[in-house]
Amino acid sequence: MTSLHRFVPRSVALILLGMAFAITAGLGCVFWAEDTHCGPYAYGDRGDCYCEDGYQGDDPYGAGCSPVMTFLLTDDCDDGSNILWKLFSDDREWTWPEGDEVYTSPGLDYDDLRAITCEPDETICFGAETESGGLVYGVGLDFSAQCDDCCYTCESREVDLGYLTCN
Repeated sequence: MTSLHRFVPRSVALILLGMAFAITAGLGCVFWAEDTHCGPYAYGDRGDCYCEDGYQGDDPYGAGCSPVMTFLLTDDCDDGSNILWKLFSDDREWTWPEGDEVYTSPGLDYDDLRAITCEPDETICFGAETESGGLVYGVGLDFSAQCDDCCYTCESREVDLGYLTCN
């Protein structure tokens, strides 16, 4: 049995191999073998990890990307007071915004849309009150009020908290 290298010198074989690669690359036929291991909600591309749509973060260690969850509310209480609101993690010591800060609605009949990054399957609870302090919504600004339907599972989605009325 004869082999090809007996008939074709090594330098010619390398040149032919290089030409074949150049031709297939020019035609867009290059196969990219990838050894990227990305975490949940991330995908690999040419050795780097990127978050899927609706997720955010940095995935250098394969930890994955976090869901981006948006919350929408509308101030529908004509009491001359804006609504102060906050989001609380029921699973860890975390709030949005952080610390003592609060979101403030932009006024009567205006929407307020806020995006947060949370941990997958984490429980996020909504709390608010009017600036005058007369009305409390959800779990309140101190996470102490009781509510039946103001907590949501963290996932990439929008939650419409609805129109917050004076009733």
